[in-house]
Amino acid sequence: MTTLYYSRDKLIFSGAFLLFGAPMLGLLCMFGGPIMMLIGVLLLVSGPLLSVGRIGRALGDLKAVEYDERQITLHALGRTRKLNWREVTAIEVQTLTQSVLGVIPVDRQHSIRISHSGGMVGTARILIPFNVLADDKATVVARLADMERLRSGRGQPLPRTAPPALDDEAEPSDFDADAVMARYLAQREAEAQADAAAAPRMPPRVAGFGRKRA
Repeated sequence: MTTLYYSRDKLIFSGAFLLFGAPMLGLLCMFGGPIMMLIGVLLLVSGPLLSVGRIGRALGDLKAVEYDERQITLHALGRTRKLNWREVTAIEVQTLTQSVLGVIPVDRQHSIRISHSGGMVGTARILIPFNVLADDKATVVARLADMERLRSGRGQPLPRTAPPALDDEAEPSDFDADAVMARYLAQREAEAQADAAAAPRMPPRVAGFGRKRA
């Protein structure tokens, strides 16, 4: 069983901000115009609600993702879901870019996004943010590639021992989780196309003429 873990310090810090900091910002927004008041209400309500899942995980065993050759268990912030690999439809990296005035990017937030069958519209998604995990981004992306191999039935799982985590300061500034995942998926698609081209094909059927006898 391979496991990704949450960082207790990151969960407590972000949970405390949502529980105390978000409502304080919400109160300040209440002194603004109608739009600011609406934002203030959202902060007052959503902050404490979102903090519950983080604080709950911080008090638990800190497991975020567990998987083996047969199934995967996702311990998201607020719920836990166990899935067989045949139920998983996609394993992706979701990137949320924060920008100033909608033009100048200032921050990017990556999340594990697991899509699976069984939602209200046929497909449901589970998100686990990178920034509350104990492992560095490179290790997380390597595990995602490992999960994708198991989901698609290709290759063998990676060794369970992960490379040592790097501090945020030591992480390359040009790291692009999307690019790493995209390269792996492109390689997998090329392999699938090569297998399809090598598979034997049935000769085309030629339509006949005349009356068909019973």
